[in-house]
Amino acid sequence: MKNNSINNTTKLKKTTRTGKLVLVRQHFLLGLTVEEYKIDTISINRGIVSTPNVLYYSSNTKCLIDFTNLTNSSIETNIKDYFSQIVAGMTMTVLNGEYYDPNLKVTADISGTYTFQSFSEGIVKANVSSVTGLSSKFNRYDKTKFTDIPYIIASSISTPTEKRSATILKNKLGKNSKNSFSFIGISVGDYIEIPSVVTPTQVLEIGVDADGNEYILIDLVVTPQDLTTKSTLMNCYIDVVDSYQTEPKLTDSLTGACISYQGGAIINCSDNNTFSQCRFRSSKTKGISTEFTANTFCRTPETDTAVETTVTENLVQITTALVNNMANITNPNIGSVNRSGTSSYNFYGRSF
Repeated sequence: MKNNSINNTTKLKKTTRTGKLVLVRQHFLLGLTVEEYKIDTISINRGIVSTPNVLYYSSNTKCLIDFTNLTNSSIETNIKDYFSQIVAGMTMTVLNGEYYDPNLKVTADISGTYTFQSFSEGIVKANVSSVTGLSSKFNRYDKTKFTDIPYIIASSISTPTEKRSATILKNKLGKNSKNSFSFIGISVGDYIEIPSVVTPTQVLEIGVDADGNEYILIDLVVTPQDLTTKSTLMNCYIDVVDSYQTEPKLTDSLTGACISYQGGAIINCSDNNTFSQCRFRSSKTKGISTEFTANTFCRTPETDTAVETTVTENLVQITTALVNNMANITNPNIGSVNRSGTSSYNFYGRSF
């Protein structure tokens, strides 16, 4: 496999189960492979892709890059794993920093080079080395107004000092398929099992690599094998600390978005969950409540996990607008649009 296909510097952390593993979903998949994966604890030329808020001060010679995210704690974990390996004085390059403020109608660009100073509590302190596209109209750049997701890459640092082996499970049919991990509604922190191949093990990372393969990273050494043409059962478990009387309903077929709340704030949103699966993501002990909405998906971008209306509802809105104003319609009611005219009603997934 390609070493650069996914994050090659994930810090593997041994997890401790706090309760009972409850089987909440299972599905047969085709197109799977099991591969060894080398983890470097210290990296070179590694980048991070996430949208921050950026505040410039001292006449735009210094800045605070704020990666804290109220709605997705896993993003903050990845950010910490990355910046904790960078030393003061290292050069960082920001790419895709184009920015547009629709209120002021001002275009700017934070792309350029910076000098890393420190990282704490999700915020990077840096000196501005060579950035020519900043605007004199404002100092704060809001994460919702970047036209793309900025890419930050640090200059080469020390040679890897430690390597560990882990396992990556690949779904070569891709994310938008019923033969996918996404279809099973698996989230980081869940436990997965492939009987006789992978024992119940916590999911450390889930995503799509540069070749379009969906993958799951687990901290377990498993013999590499090709299961592409074999119908393979995958079980999804949730670590449940609360007592319960009603068992999960594994025959549920209706899926939707599952929003988790803690302290009144959204902490996660999982796509393609069943009602039963979503119910077991709640926990009175941990103060987590959940809300299931059928036939919907978690809204993008990563900074907003509110549930949007379904594609069907949008089509109804468009059709109604066309019928009512057929002769002179210019902007059907499909929600707000961005600079390129694309509707903001975009979905993280698609219906199956």
